[in-house]
Order: sequence, then structure tokens, then C-alpha cells
Amino acid sequence: MDEIINAFGIDARLIIIQVVNFGILMVALGYFLYKPILRILKEREEKITQGLQDAEAAAQAKAEAGEEKQTILTNAHMEAGEVAKRAKTAADATAAEIVAAAQTKAGAVLSDAELKREQIKAAALKESEKEIATLAVLAAEKVLREKA
Repeated sequence: MDEIINAFGIDARLIIIQVVNFGILMVALGYFLYKPILRILKEREEKITQGLQDAEAAAQAKAEAGEEKQTILTNAHMEAGEVAKRAKTAADATAAEIVAAAQTKAGAVLSDAELKREQIKAAALKESEKEIATLAVLAAEKVLREKA
């Protein structure tokens, strides 16, 4: 075996030094390169996980906001309908009051007109009676003058 090792020029001390150098290189690369890379990869994985959780939370918040928006819109439509009903009721009540006031006023105007008509009729009858009396007296006077 020594012959083979000498034939190929293999030196045991050199191999041991290279094995030690390779071990030192592995330890140095593991400490200075492998661990920082693993730490960076772990941090990125945590950031991605956090990003996914934030995205899920945002999606859930968006869904809740959409539901709340729909609820608010539904409530707003219902309140608008109630306001419209109250406004219509108030308008109907006001219209009824106005109509009642107008009917009362029209009734008062009619009763005043009826009273004036009765007064004018009474005055016209009185005037007619006076005139008829005057004409009767004149007719009687004329008849008496012709007979006399």
C-alpha cells in the first residue's frame, strides 16, 4: 500500500492538514454563512406568514365592512321610508286641516250670504209694501177724485 501511496505521491500529513483545513472551513462557513442565511430565511418566512395573516385579517375586515355597509344601507332605506311615511302623514293631516278650514270659511261665507239675502229680501218686501201702500193710496185718491 505504501507503494501505491508513494506512486501517486500521496502524503499523509498533507491529507490530514487538508482534512483539518476542510473542517475549519466547514465550521467557519457554517458559523459565518450558513447560520446567517438560515436566520434570514427564517425572518423572511415569518414576514411572509405575517403578511398572509395580515391579508386574511384584511379580507375578513373587508367582508365585515361590506356587511356593515349593507346593514347601514338597509337601515338608511328603512329610515328614509319611515321619514317619507311621516312626511306623507303630516302632509295629509295639514291638507285635511286646510280643507276643514276652507269648508268652515265657505260655510261662514254662505251663511253670511244667506243672511244678507234674507235682509235684502226683507228690505225689498218692506219697500214693496210701502210702494204698494203708496200706490193703493194714490189709486184710492184717484178713484175718489173721479167720483167726486
